[in-house]
Amino acid sequence: MPVARRGANGARQLAILGFATVGGLAAMWFLFTRATDLAASGDVDVNLGSSVFEAGKVDRLADDVARTGPLFFPDLVGRDRDIYLQHVGDDPEEGWYAFSVRTRDAARDCFAEWSLEDRNFVDSCSGAVYPENGDGLPPYPVIIDVGGTLSIDINASERTTTTAGS
Repeated sequence: MPVARRGANGARQLAILGFATVGGLAAMWFLFTRATDLAASGDVDVNLGSSVFEAGKVDRLADDVARTGPLFFPDLVGRDRDIYLQHVGDDPEEGWYAFSVRTRDAARDCFAEWSLEDRNFVDSCSGAVYPENGDGLPPYPVIIDVGGTLSIDINASERTTTTAGS
């Protein structure tokens, strides 16, 4: 059985499509101009990425540290925040330390190296020795949530108030 075409329905759908297109373009124009106005005003705080680095579950991380030594996390955004994550003790929920691989005034090619035999860090340039918890190197706060996920607050030193690490 043939289906009758209705001209009014097609015209109506075309009109709705036209209004939706114009409305969408107007909304995009508004959002673009509003965003550029905000950016030009200086009132916008651009925050790309997270200020907290999620390293993983404490059980797995503790096993990794016990097997290979402190975990090294290089700074992936070209800054100077290369980090060691160290675990000291038998309880995976406690004894975590995160700290910079170099002192604040050290050159980029100077860094603390883990000595498995002595269980400490030795500065590759100055020869300074740091204990296994990284005491003497710039620290980063460690956060362990109720699910056992460990995170490192990599921007704590850039804020006016900081919290102490574990």
